[in-house]
Amino acid sequence: MLELKNFHPVTINDLIRVGRDADGGYVLSKRQVENTETLLSFGINDDWSFEADFLTKKNAKLYAFDHSVSKRGFRLAFLFDSQNYLKFMFYNVFMGRISRVRIYYKVWKATQKLAKDFERFFDKNQDRFFIPKFVGEKNDERYIRLDTIFTDYLKNIPDFSVFIKMDVESWEYRTLPQLTPFFNKVNGLVVEFHDIDIAERKFQEIIDRLSCEFYIAHVHANNYDDFIHNTNFPKVLEITFINKSLVPGQIPPPKSSLKYPIEGLDFPCNSDLDDIALNFEKQIN
Repeated sequence: MLELKNFHPVTINDLIRVGRDADGGYVLSKRQVENTETLLSFGINDDWSFEADFLTKKNAKLYAFDHSVSKRGFRLAFLFDSQNYLKFMFYNVFMGRISRVRIYYKVWKATQKLAKDFERFFDKNQDRFFIPKFVGEKNDERYIRLDTIFTDYLKNIPDFSVFIKMDVESWEYRTLPQLTPFFNKVNGLVVEFHDIDIAERKFQEIIDRLSCEFYIAHVHANNYDDFIHNTNFPKVLEITFINKSLVPGQIPPPKSSLKYPIEGLDFPCNSDLDDIALNFEKQIN
């Protein structure tokens, strides 16, 4: 059985929040940002607030990967929504349903803005590269391996110069072990682990592997889900890992005395619900 006490973060005195104060923002060490020359991001969807905020704090190269969205996809969605918008407008104006027209107009305007913001932000002239692929177990038109990213995109990079943001769901649990040969290049990761109750064995294997080179700097439970049955362990956990080389002094460092969630740094992913308190000492049997 997973025990939350084994995920108690070590003391890190320079924690900052990167990204928005909701789902999509994460807590990490300021020294990780300062050491980063390349930011790898896996999973963009329609929220790149973390990447945008990170790059305001440090001028780094960005490689973002997500097969579910693309510039072309946003453009096609924009055209499709435009055609539907005109049909909807004419019909509802004719029917006198002005309130529906106002609501749909706001949604359509938001879609327009999202498409434009996407193309404006992911600009290769500013070293912000978007690759429409998922990280996976093979290399093809839909997937790319983690080790391939390091060998093809990140040649001759300094040690501890890469930071990784990653969402892990189902099959993505199989991809993280590919990172092992490149641990010396990575100053840290923030990983949002989903379906921990279903993928408990894979999750623990990944934690064991990462624990060889990284400390846990921060944890936060995603409150869109709850606890694994009969435990105090969340089904979805956001974990920030920091390379041990960036934490000088006592080995191992003392456990953090902070309460989690940390006031002023942590915010509920679902703002309609209270954040989930993490008790590292108590285990429900």
